[in-house]
Amino acid sequence: MNLRKIAPLYEISDKDKQNIRSLKDSMLQYKKEFVDAFYEYLERKFDFTEQIPFERFLVHKEKLGIWYEKFFEASFNNAFYQFLINASKKHVDLRIDESAINTMFSFVRRWFHEKIFLIINDDYKRKEILVSVHKFVDINAAVMSSAYHDEQIKKFTSIFSLRELVVSFSERFMFFMNSILVLILVLLTINAAYMFFMELADTYQHGSGKLLITALGSLLILWVLIELLHTEIQLLKGGKFKISVFIGVALIAFIRDLLILTLKHEASGEGIYFVLASILILGLIYWLIARMEKMDNAKRRG
Repeated sequence: MNLRKIAPLYEISDKDKQNIRSLKDSMLQYKKEFVDAFYEYLERKFDFTEQIPFERFLVHKEKLGIWYEKFFEASFNNAFYQFLINASKKHVDLRIDESAINTMFSFVRRWFHEKIFLIINDDYKRKEILVSVHKFVDINAAVMSSAYHDEQIKKFTSIFSLRELVVSFSERFMFFMNSILVLILVLLTINAAYMFFMELADTYQHGSGKLLITALGSLLILWVLIELLHTEIQLLKGGKFKISVFIGVALIAFIRDLLILTLKHEASGEGIYFVLASILILGLIYWLIARMEKMDNAKRRG
């Protein structure tokens, strides 16, 4: 499971986070009641205390209280996801059946539902908050179920463990290389900006139209670098790779060549026609790809 995409997948908004956090003070007073009711329910269904040694049962109970508090902080960060993953690993170690985990979240959903009805009187506000809470419960259940499955497979498949090691190393290496690329793009962007302002200053000093066109070419280079930097940052944040950006880079390069060719009196007509044809073809390709990416995004949102 890609943890970077799980919040957008469940359409968690800033408003949802605010709704969950608004419950924190009211719900924390029911923390002990929740923990007691939780284990009483599991005891009836699965003889929970008989399956777990007493010392580990107390640790499990303590962790449940911590999870209860973290839930209403609505922090969608790596620390919280890691907490859920570690909890799933402990469930596998304790040989808690997966059906028990699904039952746990079924109980959590109903228990939260009842308390929210007691706390909030306004029907509209209650419905809005319930939707937010249900989304977050679903995310918790999805992360824990996925981690539970992965941990079970790891215990029985050494190949899977090796695959996880390779994937983990590859992801870290890719992140490292992307970080270096971002740093290089930042330096290049700063240098391009410096060159643009220097050429712009020369234009004002000499009042030359040719220098103005040269400065415009440098501005196009600066724009390309900014677009590449923006795309690379989006990739680091888990965004989707966009081919249209790189087609746009090639298109801008040919446009700059056309500007330079117009300054050269010795430039042949064939060279200009070649550049114009390249711009036309790349422009058409850019339009088609950008249109397909836009349709794909609309389909994903739908």
